[in-house]
Amino acid sequence: MWPAIPYSFSGEYSVLLIMTKSSGNSHITVAICTYNRSAYLRDTLACLGIQQTDLAKFDVLVVNNNCTDDTDDIIKQAQADYPALQLGSVQEKQQGLSHARNRALNDSRGEYVLFIDDDVYIEDDFIESWTQFVESGKVDAAGGPISVHFDDGKPRWFPMILAQMLGRHKAQKPHYVYPKGAFPHGGNMIFKRDIALAIGFNTSIGRTGNQLSAGEEKDFFRRLQSRKVTIRHNPDASLKHRIGGERLTKDYFVRQARGIGHGDAHSGVSSFIWYPTQLAKLVASCIISAGYLLKLQKDKAQMLIRFRIEVIRGFRTAKSGETTATDNPSLA
Repeated sequence: MWPAIPYSFSGEYSVLLIMTKSSGNSHITVAICTYNRSAYLRDTLACLGIQQTDLAKFDVLVVNNNCTDDTDDIIKQAQADYPALQLGSVQEKQQGLSHARNRALNDSRGEYVLFIDDDVYIEDDFIESWTQFVESGKVDAAGGPISVHFDDGKPRWFPMILAQMLGRHKAQKPHYVYPKGAFPHGGNMIFKRDIALAIGFNTSIGRTGNQLSAGEEKDFFRRLQSRKVTIRHNPDASLKHRIGGERLTKDYFVRQARGIGHGDAHSGVSSFIWYPTQLAKLVASCIISAGYLLKLQKDKAQMLIRFRIEVIRGFRTAKSGETTATDNPSLA
């Protein structure tokens, strides 16, 4: 039995966490970073509360990144509804997903830290699948499949080829190892805590509040691979990423596209490599869009092309020091 101790950090804390660790088993901290998404968080915590596994094998840490909604009340209610669930929370005052993830790494107690988003559906064997995976062999880093769940239905203009931008990550074969330049998605990834803590997430990039910058995950995984860390894949630990109507607008996708370009620009990637790669993607998108046009799906064709153009715009403006309209598409 581990002693009852609060999460150690320099700010506030909301609960005293008691954790146990079974001899010979790997303990996992499930880290959820959240910003004003309490309705989704409630459902995610409910999924964790009914996991069919030894509850001593995992705990849950919610990082509240300056939420102004009823996130704290949702956490307290989940603690009451699922008393056997080891659920704690901390406040991270530095705004930004990278800051929140670093806080999770710093304050987690598990040998492994499993990051999931605050808006996911998971099956009741999800944690057990990850537990068996990390206990089956040497695992330093890994990712799992993510499917997309449209809460309000998929809009007709949305091309599914862009579902990757919503977090979709296809399952790979068992024993798959990500090659250099290929990575899991951030909504379902696990790390040995000491390895991830030594690297840390780049706080100069990544989503900050309502600003949809990106690239912190790719930057993190690149640095992992540069240190010869093997990144594995667990095809059995899948989850569903929920997409609400507020994120299924054309303006949102424009902001997200610019955010991707903005994040790439600040990740240190060479322009001499980045621009030819994006040009190839734009050409491929034009070919795919032609297929949409033949099917009389003009809206999908237009969105796909515009998405690629806005990624390039976000990169170019970030490199030139201009203001990137990641939070206001009317600045186009």
